[in-house]
Amino acid sequence: MRKPLIAMGVAVMAAIGFAAPAQATVNTVDMPFSMAYGNSTTSGTIHFTDGYTASVAGTVHAASGGRRVCAYGVNGSATSGLICSPYAYAGGPNKSLIGSLNIPQPGGVVRVYITMYDENNSALAQEFCTRIGCTRVY
Repeated sequence: MRKPLIAMGVAVMAAIGFAAPAQATVNTVDMPFSMAYGNSTTSGTIHFTDGYTASVAGTVHAASGGRRVCAYGVNGSATSGLICSPYAYAGGPNKSLIGSLNIPQPGGVVRVYITMYDENNSALAQEFCTRIGCTRVY
């Protein structure tokens, strides 16, 4: 009687010890963003994929001077390339920010930083977005 219980215990332990860990499933998410600096604004959507990329589509509106927005992705210490809109000028049309960010490592792009700049390339406002929301940095 004791021998079958030991064999069964060893079998259960082996099954638990050698089972592959469960892998988290990452779904695609569309995260809206918006940010203002005075009356200048930017807004749009970040499309986080279940792969290595995040796509950004948005606009920038300048209420004074020139304004543009740039975005880049982060995963730990890895960063993607930088994408930027053209400058929008007060009284002129809004300008578009459209592009794809890629980090070819597990998890891909996990955080996207969006920064608004003036015509002197000085950063005015910044926020970052993840799959669960956006946070204003400054």
